[in-house]
Amino acid sequence: MRRAHHTLHVDPPCIDMLAIPDAVGSWDWDITNNRIYTDDVVANLFGVSLQEAAAGVPIERYEAGIHPDDRQWVSAYIKRTTESSGVLIAEYRTCPLQGEVRWVLARGRFYHDNAGRPLRSHGVIVDITDRKDDNSRFAAEPVNQADHPLERAADQCMGLRDTLAGAKQPFLLKLVDMVLLELARELSKLEAKLRKQRLS
Repeated sequence: MRRAHHTLHVDPPCIDMLAIPDAVGSWDWDITNNRIYTDDVVANLFGVSLQEAAAGVPIERYEAGIHPDDRQWVSAYIKRTTESSGVLIAEYRTCPLQGEVRWVLARGRFYHDNAGRPLRSHGVIVDITDRKDDNSRFAAEPVNQADHPLERAADQCMGLRDTLAGAKQPFLLKLVDMVLLELARELSKLEAKLRKQRLS
C-alpha cells in the first residue's frame, strides 16, 4: 500500500517571522511587592540589565525605559488598568539605548484578590518596530471581554509559552509567538470596536 505524503507549505511572511529572533518577550509582576521579572527580550527592549531582569526590580525601572513622550500616559494607563481592569493592551515606544527607539505592543492580564486588590500581572511584549508603518499609539481602555474566545485563547497561549520557554524548543516557541502577536492585534481591534459601541 502506497502511503500518501503531505507537504507543509509555509508562506514567505511566516518564514520571515520565524527568522526574526526574540520578537516576543514575557513579564511577571508581583504587584504586592512591586517586583517585576522579565526575560532577556523585554529587558533589552527597555534598557534593563539581564541581572536586574532576573532578580526583579520595581516597575519604575522599566517605566524609565519608555520613550519620554509616551512615558506619562503609559504609566497612567498601567496604573488605571491595574486598579480597574483585568486586561492591558497598548502600543508605544521604548528607548533601550540613547538615540534608539523601538515600537512595542504590550498585552497582559491582572489578577486581584477577593477584595479587589491587585496581586499579580503577567503578559507579553512584542517588538513591532520593523512592522510599524505609522506613528500612531494607542491604549485600549478597560472593557470586560474575559469570556471572549480570543481572550481565552490568549491566556492559553501565554500559559503554553511559559511551558515551552523551559523546554528548549525554539521553533515551537516562535510559532506560539506568532499566534500571540496576531491575537494581540485582534484583541486590540476588538477593544476599539467595543469601546466605540459603548460611546455611541
